[in-house]
Amino acid sequence: MGFAETKSVIRLLVALLLAIPMAAQTPRTIRVALDNDYAPFVFRSADGVLQGIFVDQWREWEKQTGVRAELHAMDWDQALRRMRAGEFDVIDCIVRTPERDVYFDFAPHHATVGGAIFFRNDISGITDLESLAGFPVAVKAGDQHIERLLENDATTIIPFKNYNEIIRAAKQHQINVFVADEPAALYLLNKAGIERDFRHSIPVFRDQLRRAVRQGDKETLQLVSSGFAAIAPKDLKRIDDKWFGHPVSPYGRYLGYAGYVAAAALLIIFALFIWNRVLGRKIMERTAALAESEQRFRQIAENIREVFWLAQVEPRKPLYASPAYEAVVGRSMESLYKEPLSFFSAVHPDDRNRVFEAMETDREKGFEIEYRLVRPDGTIRWVWDRGFPIRDAEGRVYRIAGIAEDITERKLAVEAAMQAEDRIRTIIDTIPGMVWCTRPDGMLVFINQRWLDYTGIPREDALTNPNRAIHPDDLPNIMASWQHHMAGETAFEEEMRLRRYDGEYRWFLVRTVPFRDASGAIVNWYGTSTDIEDRKRAEGQVSQREQQLNEAQRIAHVGSWNFDLRTFERSWSDECCRIFGAEPGAPDLYDRAFNMIHPDDVARVRGAWERAVTLHEPYEIEYRIIRGDDGERTLHSLVNIEHDENGVALRVVGTTQDVTELRRAEDQLKSTSEQLRALSASVQSAREEEGIRIAREIHDELGATLTSLRWDLESIRKKSLPPDELREKLTGMLGVTDTMIGIVRRIASDLRPPVLDVLGLEEALEWQARQFENRTGIAVTYESSNAPDIELDPVQSTAVFRIFQEALTNVLRHARATRVDVTVAEDTGAFVLKIGDNGRGITESERVGERSIGLLGMRERAHLIGGQIEVTGIEGERTTVTLRLPLSA
Repeated sequence: MGFAETKSVIRLLVALLLAIPMAAQTPRTIRVALDNDYAPFVFRSADGVLQGIFVDQWREWEKQTGVRAELHAMDWDQALRRMRAGEFDVIDCIVRTPERDVYFDFAPHHATVGGAIFFRNDISGITDLESLAGFPVAVKAGDQHIERLLENDATTIIPFKNYNEIIRAAKQHQINVFVADEPAALYLLNKAGIERDFRHSIPVFRDQLRRAVRQGDKETLQLVSSGFAAIAPKDLKRIDDKWFGHPVSPYGRYLGYAGYVAAAALLIIFALFIWNRVLGRKIMERTAALAESEQRFRQIAENIREVFWLAQVEPRKPLYASPAYEAVVGRSMESLYKEPLSFFSAVHPDDRNRVFEAMETDREKGFEIEYRLVRPDGTIRWVWDRGFPIRDAEGRVYRIAGIAEDITERKLAVEAAMQAEDRIRTIIDTIPGMVWCTRPDGMLVFINQRWLDYTGIPREDALTNPNRAIHPDDLPNIMASWQHHMAGETAFEEEMRLRRYDGEYRWFLVRTVPFRDASGAIVNWYGTSTDIEDRKRAEGQVSQREQQLNEAQRIAHVGSWNFDLRTFERSWSDECCRIFGAEPGAPDLYDRAFNMIHPDDVARVRGAWERAVTLHEPYEIEYRIIRGDDGERTLHSLVNIEHDENGVALRVVGTTQDVTELRRAEDQLKSTSEQLRALSASVQSAREEEGIRIAREIHDELGATLTSLRWDLESIRKKSLPPDELREKLTGMLGVTDTMIGIVRRIASDLRPPVLDVLGLEEALEWQARQFENRTGIAVTYESSNAPDIELDPVQSTAVFRIFQEALTNVLRHARATRVDVTVAEDTGAFVLKIGDNGRGITESERVGERSIGLLGMRERAHLIGGQIEVTGIEGERTTVTLRLPLSA
């Protein structure tokens, strides 16, 4: 084998050793949380390797305890949060505080650090915490001293996730003052090249760094404490000297490479053995070097927890196995060397052929295989074995090297996780809710069976296009909302309509939350969809009923309210707010309402309220309020007390109604009733008077005339008169008859003028105006613009004529006028009759008074034919009566 081939073999072995996991298969592994940026105690190198004093101390601890320590470094506030959540067994470099005593148990302190105030050279006056008032101060998030800074008026606190971010911001002049632990700050300032730009105060904090476990985990605390106590002081000093800059061994930085060299030693030995046979004595001097390398390799191989093995192909036999073989396989090294095939007898019978075939058929290219081993005590262990070929100068595989690792715990954990996943998937598939999972890029990765059953969409189609189930009207807003919340990495809720398999859309509440990994990055989004169609319908019905109730309250001017006697919370309906002149939804109407009560009613209302609250008695009360917009209003309140099943009063509920218009209507109705009674009495009296007048006229005039006629007829019957005398008698009787006819016509004219029936309303009105002028001597002007074109039925004509007569009668009786102006016209589809005089003018009391029988009679006549009477006037000057009758009435 040439030197080039030997180098290739060495590189192959080095690559193999670099791929060997260094975690030991021990009875226990503990997970340790650390700050990832706390130099020189814990920090990452430029290539991301975790290093520092605490890292080296934990490696020494592993040697003392034989327990593997998984170190997880992260931002400090995240380390605290995840440690409290139970993700880690131990947290290092933590300071004990009363708040943290609630969550953790602490080991004795192992280091003391001082915290100082760092500030730029051009800033003066900063010496202690009190002098920080007014300065923006940068601190590390989760720092235990933030509360003390706030207590000393350092009101502007700027948190950074770690010290590196603080130094980076300081270098970019984004911050000028920060508080940090001296060792870490000085290290990072020096590393950033800005140590000359900053000064610092004397330490304002002295903190003892400790290790802590979850509260109550005494076993882990004892293991951690005893393990570190067992580390020799010289080893601790060596670690401190290494990181605090004291001289260390010149070969210390090459310790990492020593493993690589030692790992290559065995293969070098194999190569030199062949080379020795070819070259003989020419390479004897190198044999010693290879022996030394082999020795180093053995030291490494014998201290790792995986099994490193080397086997010869022909004849097939083991050449080497590391001591971990006994721990993994459960058999002695001697048995392996004495019986070369004893290893295969330890392989589980079901896996034996598969392992043998892999080693035989895949030895040219190498192999990876998992199989089971049966230990002598009957226990079964899972092993992951990786083998790779070693070739000679001709390229023939003459040896096989490999790494075997006990993965039983990992396998059991994976199987348990798979079983748990299967159980969870089964549960998720059987729950009535719809569950789904999507990647951060929006690609759907999981949908439960309920989702598929509901939508009727095949799983493949659903995974590629799940949005097809969303209502088209909802989809744009839903997608915009999802993109917004996913970009902000916040959980959110949305209501949307989803299509059922039968085509019906129903409302769903969709909740979506992010799932993060250990670093805090979002791995997936999980969501649930809950059918809220019935709730939406119920809410719609409730909303509709509330609207109907509010509308009913608005129409009836009835507001509702309640007062909780336990919590003193109060609420009012919108109409209740409007009753008291407030906007609907006013926050507090209680004081406003009481302040608006009429002074004369305050004591009565307050007394009723206090009796109800104290004695739990319902009551009903009517009172007045003074509202700024329209003055005094009358309210009616009905109040009741609600009790629980034990009779304890829970709340006061009540209704308040604005009865102002009702009371006004009642007063108006009362006044109208009195007017109608007066009118009825007046009509009855007028009828009696008219009957007496007609009877008197018939008796006095017509009766006397008839009596005279009867006497003449009687004398003719009893006497035989000569023709001349008889002719004279008959002539007188004809005169009497004419007189009787005139009397009858006058009486009939008084009852209903014939001109109304013969000539029509317009002529009748003008005739009546002339009659009034001739009879009273009051001048009448009559004007009719288009009266002949107005057609009214007989009932309307009679009512208009009688209203005109009554208006003229009122002028004669009350106005003391000298002129009357009458206008008849058509105006916007209505017949309009105006009678105005220049008399003394009607007063308000006369216009609305109960004794204004004439006006009331005119209004009633107008109402019966669908018209309206308006009486206006200026006291001492004029009165005008206007009749307006819609022609379509």
